Amino acid sequence: MEILHTPPTRDQYTPLSTHQSQTPSSFSAGPPILHHYSPSTTLLISSTDLKSTPALAALAPHTEPQTNGSAHAPSDDIPNPEDHETKIEGVDIWVTS
Repeated sequence: MEILHTPPTRDQYTPLSTHQSQTPSSFSAGPPILHHYSPSTTLLISSTDLKSTPALAALAPHTEPQTNGSAHAPSDDIPNPEDHETKIEGVDIWVTS
């Protein structure tokens, strides 16, 4: 995962469909391949994963975490009953190579 402070543009990448329709003479020449782009995505992440991923923690709102619909979920439904989920909205997802 790479943190970007300036958003890229789609024209900086070769679409995967274009790349697959050609036989490249070299896999290292040309712009990177854009495998998937999803603008303004909503992420739902557990508090444990959020704490262990600084790049995502920096994007998280500073509000109370969600409990996925129940404040008192049974402990056998989730591995850690203290592990809440946090919603992070408006994230642009770029999967490139």
